Amino acid sequence: MEAEWRRAAAYVLCRDGDGRILLTRFVHEGSPDAGKWTMPGGGMEWGEDPIETAAREFEEETGLDVDIGRVLGVFSRWYTADESARGKAGHVIGIVYEGTNMRGVLRTEFSRDPDNTTDAAAWFTLDEARALPHVELVTYCLELCD
Repeated sequence: MEAEWRRAAAYVLCRDGDGRILLTRFVHEGSPDAGKWTMPGGGMEWGEDPIETAAREFEEETGLDVDIGRVLGVFSRWYTADESARGKAGHVIGIVYEGTNMRGVLRTEFSRDPDNTTDAAAWFTLDEARALPHVELVTYCLELCD
């Protein structure tokens, strides 16, 4: 099978002083992952450095500023046409960075902008996160936490 699309992305794994993990809820009409929890982050814009992507997406989705640290892992996932919101087979590669020194107030209200793919952000214990409906990226990041 040949990929009809490819996506480079950057995500941030943040834990608070109590060991909780920060997740965001994905909303995208027509996506099989709509309503599932994911990691703060997203796709790189043309010419953007992945660290800039991670910081920008984190702020957009959580309202918080964060220091982007070391690479914790690289998530790679092939999607069949049935699994993809685009209805075409493709591949995502996501760099997962450590996030530290969060500043600001966690966003609790989200715009109704149709381009907005996040409708919630919240802290969860690792066990709570495992019990939530979530994308495979979260499973990957939870394994990084163990």
